[in-house]
Amino acid sequence: MEVSNAEILHYFSSIEPFKSLGEKDLNDIVFKTSQKSFKKDETIFREGEPADTVWVLYKGRVKVFKYTSEGLPFAIESLAPGELFGTLCRLGGNGRTYPCTAVAAEPTQAISILDHTFLNYYMKSPGMVRGVCALCSDRLKDVQDLRCMGQESVSIRVANILLRLHRIHGGTLPFTKKEISELVGTTLRTTFRTLSEFKKKGLLTSQGGKIQIIKSEELKKIIYKN
Repeated sequence: MEVSNAEILHYFSSIEPFKSLGEKDLNDIVFKTSQKSFKKDETIFREGEPADTVWVLYKGRVKVFKYTSEGLPFAIESLAPGELFGTLCRLGGNGRTYPCTAVAAEPTQAISILDHTFLNYYMKSPGMVRGVCALCSDRLKDVQDLRCMGQESVSIRVANILLRLHRIHGGTLPFTKKEISELVGTTLRTTFRTLSEFKKKGLLTSQGGKIQIIKSEELKKIIYKN
């Protein structure tokens, strides 16, 4: 179902980096947006494809990954509504191709803006520049956290991923155990065993492809106890 310009206007006015724009500029940029819906597991864009679009997630969930040298997918992040994707990773680069692959993890609706339109407002709005910098900083921190966790035990890595997803998606995570294992970078069997241990301790529950975080503070203790 297509979203009206009035709904997009209200949506953009509450998220970075658009919320700093004045009313006229915000109306202008919304008028130039396009919309597209994706089915579950449908590819939005692939690594190496030509890129000329800023994507904003409106509804659903998007998983982003790269392929290893062996051709296996390596999960980078999972995005919730209100986040930009396929954009920040190209700032400062050649900007011509996508450096990663994005797939709809569930029925998804996204809003797109052509690069030249986005950059036009970006170049003339200090507030929008600050908003983009804030988004880049958050993404960089997430990447650094993932790299730092790479050598930790599986239980610490799983706890870290669960807390990160909890921050983005709230207390109920619409993730299967397979998706968690992809984000952690370990086998499904190992992830299943770790999640079962957390469940026995009363830290979470899981049912129907969803994980409910019960005791986030206890998950933090697993990460920081050492």
